[in-house]
Amino acid sequence: MSAYIGKYKVIRTIGSGASCKVKLAKDSETGRKVAIKILNDDVDDKMKELVLTEVESMSKLNHSNIISQLEYGVGTYVKPSGKSKEVQYIVLELALGGELFDFVSISGRFEEPLARYYFKEFMSGVQYCHANGVAHRDLKPENLLLDHQFTLKIADFGFAGPINGRDGSGTLTTKLGTANYMAPEIHLQQPYKGEQVDIFSSAIILFIMVAQHPPFTAAIPSDPFYRCLASKRSDIFWRTHCKSKPEQEKFFSEEFKDLIEKMLKLEPADRPSLQDILSHPWMTGPEPSKEEIIQEFAKRNQIVKKQADEEQKSKDQEKHKRSEKKRAMRSAANGDEDEMETGVIGQPKKQLEEYEELFSANTMFFSTYHPDMIEDALRELFKKKNLTFTSSDKKYKMKFSVNDVDFSVRLLKVDESKTCVEF
Repeated sequence: MSAYIGKYKVIRTIGSGASCKVKLAKDSETGRKVAIKILNDDVDDKMKELVLTEVESMSKLNHSNIISQLEYGVGTYVKPSGKSKEVQYIVLELALGGELFDFVSISGRFEEPLARYYFKEFMSGVQYCHANGVAHRDLKPENLLLDHQFTLKIADFGFAGPINGRDGSGTLTTKLGTANYMAPEIHLQQPYKGEQVDIFSSAIILFIMVAQHPPFTAAIPSDPFYRCLASKRSDIFWRTHCKSKPEQEKFFSEEFKDLIEKMLKLEPADRPSLQDILSHPWMTGPEPSKEEIIQEFAKRNQIVKKQADEEQKSKDQEKHKRSEKKRAMRSAANGDEDEMETGVIGQPKKQLEEYEELFSANTMFFSTYHPDMIEDALRELFKKKNLTFTSSDKKYKMKFSVNDVDFSVRLLKVDESKTCVEF
């Protein structure tokens, strides 16, 4: 049996966050694949407000470079087990191409003509947002997605705010966004204009596209790179960044440098408007055709996919190792020597007392597993049995109670490869 939310057949989870899970789903009427954000049951009022902000903001927007919101509502989520519950959900356009961030970080930086192509799409979407009264306030590469034709789509409007301000003053005051992409006025907790902080963040994204790394850590006085820009010593800023580049000082074009410097001005009023940006000399340079973009990104997509497959393989292997470790620890806790293999993981974290064979005891067993693994196995066993226990910080000694009767267990060193577990 499949899971459903209304007419949408839920296929699998493709993401999760603090407020929701994102599911890949299919419209049973049209066959179209979509993304569904399902609000978590335990979200607080603040998170609910962010979700409603996203819904309200996206309902105003319909643009080729912005993720489309297809539906919002409360419905019954029927799981494969047959169990059901009421959930809040948002149905969104599915961006099958992935995150822009992955393409830059994994498949390599964008040459300026390629960056120009995507920056134009990006600015077109931002300009539309602002024209419709919405400031995004959390622009970053992770929130720029690509569809199956590698068209840029702006996503995640959870931190969006009204361009005119909540009180109609034209300014906003809430400190929101991602610190590395915040404009200095937000860091300084000053009232700010949504258009100007979005322009600042956009410049950081453009720099990352071309350089494959940020221009600075944060736009604050203590950051040496941003301090150069703020104090009008951009020559030091560019010279330092160019040192490690293949062509050094010729790596960035002069038009690119000029646009970046203007968009990253310390004073918000000194930054260019979107219209100024779109008419800047750098924006009029050469750029690839759509056909060339598709060819280029088909190659880049293979690189990104290969790394994703390798990472998934690594995760699967790590999961298998953890599973094997748990199985081994259960064996150690049960004294099952047939399933044990001798091995050394590392030095014990605590003092391991020496074992002395003074008398024979039935309440002990020997293990070739590392004492840390044995202790972890005992902890899991006690928790599983709901037993109250304490553990020494310095020695491998634990105390637990069963029916108000106190017991203790010690781990003792027999030799370099064997440990005695004594009750």
